[in-house]
Amino acid sequence: MPFKVRISKFRHVYGSPYREQDCYKNISITRNAHDGSFCAVNSKFLAIVTETSGGGSFLVLLLSEVGRIDVDHPRIRGHRAPVVDLKFNPFNDHEIASCSDDGTVKVWSIPNDGLNTDIFQWKVDLHGHQRRVDYIEWHPTAENLILSAGSDHQVILWNVERAEPIQIYRCHPDVIQSVTWNRNGTLFATTCKDKQIRVIEARTGQIIAKGIGHPGPKVSKVVFLGDTNRLLSTGFGKQFERQVAVWNANDLSKALTIETIDFGAGALIPFYDHDTRTVYLAGKGDGNIRYYELTDQGEPYLYFLSEYKSTTPQRCLGIMPKTGLDVTRNEIMRFYKLFATGSMCEPISMIVPRRAETFQFDIYPDTSGSYPALSPDEWTSGIDRDPILVSMKNFQDESNMPQITTYRTYDSISTFSHRGTSQRISQLPIAEVAPIPKHNANNQSSDDIQQQTGHQNLRKTESVNTTDTELNNIRDKLQNSTQLIQHNFEMKKKVMNIDTNEYYSSIPNEIYGVDYRHEYLKQQEEIESLRELIFIKDHRIRLLEDELCLIKTQCDKQDHKFIR
Repeated sequence: MPFKVRISKFRHVYGSPYREQDCYKNISITRNAHDGSFCAVNSKFLAIVTETSGGGSFLVLLLSEVGRIDVDHPRIRGHRAPVVDLKFNPFNDHEIASCSDDGTVKVWSIPNDGLNTDIFQWKVDLHGHQRRVDYIEWHPTAENLILSAGSDHQVILWNVERAEPIQIYRCHPDVIQSVTWNRNGTLFATTCKDKQIRVIEARTGQIIAKGIGHPGPKVSKVVFLGDTNRLLSTGFGKQFERQVAVWNANDLSKALTIETIDFGAGALIPFYDHDTRTVYLAGKGDGNIRYYELTDQGEPYLYFLSEYKSTTPQRCLGIMPKTGLDVTRNEIMRFYKLFATGSMCEPISMIVPRRAETFQFDIYPDTSGSYPALSPDEWTSGIDRDPILVSMKNFQDESNMPQITTYRTYDSISTFSHRGTSQRISQLPIAEVAPIPKHNANNQSSDDIQQQTGHQNLRKTESVNTTDTELNNIRDKLQNSTQLIQHNFEMKKKVMNIDTNEYYSSIPNEIYGVDYRHEYLKQQEEIESLRELIFIKDHRIRLLEDELCLIKTQCDKQDHKFIR
């Protein structure tokens, strides 16, 4: 049989380390043996946990502060014990969370121009764990929600805005070794010292699936593979060989595929890029980074692409968010490597070799942006939304406001914080279409539709008795609401014209022969018209979704009767 080479656009991806003058040197990197993330990075700052004689501290540098770092550089100090994990807020570049051996999770605010003096005062201090807090993870779609896992065998979901716990999960009998969210934040998965992998429903704490992972006694890690309803785990076998496995999130009784990597001693840390469907495996204490491509075409599910090799071992890797990558170089991933035997942090770019200088749409699909899709109250009420996507092409022009490709607009003017500065905008981007929210138990009838979670294979819907009368009622409601909205739209136009004429009566009629007052009122009227049209279309989409759901339920019921 002739040898067949698998075709892949990422087959020739290679790692390119930065030059020495573009690295961060003279950093007293922590020598803690914990396997947490000692390095965190976003599009503006780089944070590194440092070695201290007492308490816990970490550096926060601007990305432009390359070269030799001053020994007396300002740091964030406030923990009473060493810091073991750092995570930047995905929706605010100027907020970072840290956890420590002192059993607390703290959230810090970073000034726009970086640290000028040592910071001792935190923004939020979260107390709830009885022992060391090992890992923290921000919610992927809802703002101000963070998950913490501690050595007290507890996982706590926090509302950072109110500084209070939302849910406490006590389903682990031993030390938790990793925690990860799925793409829309409805589920999270954990690995534990009892060798079990658990998939947990975040709101209720119910264990969706549980099974034995890797049989070896050392550390095991797990990560959700985007929206594929699969998990990827790394660990050790019975003979201490390092393994990587792919699992079905609904059934953890047996791995879909499992591969032996080597017989190294360090734990393998997995990193998953959902946009390119690639998985990177970096061993603690190793000098290489292996990367694989994920497929949905059955076994083996993972295809080895290549390997970045280096002679210097790594203590930890930080990953740059996709919105901070350099698209002009065809960069699809950037790691920040902390040397295990030195005092340097070295950026490593993973690059797709292309001759074309134009934007490469095939390797840069729309990616998750820095806009929250949900508020904490919306998430706790039962609403699920996918991440808000932004176009990477706008970052080629270094635009501060990239084009949002999935969004829905509010009617009222809202204020939200983006990248550390408050911006007043008239259209707040949130998820494209919100699902049907849960009703109260007192008002819920047998014809209500149970809200569906965003996880495709874990959805559960109740059978609904529907009739043609209900469909006619929805159609009548659609027509009446459209007429009412159009009527209100005309009334608002008239009121707006009257109000603006009175409010801006002080504006001169003509300046240099141009009637600016008339042009201003004309533009205001056009903006208001566009807002109303968006609201009408959004309302119509919701009603059509209700009608579609009822029709689908009728069809399912008829099929069920036919089978009987």
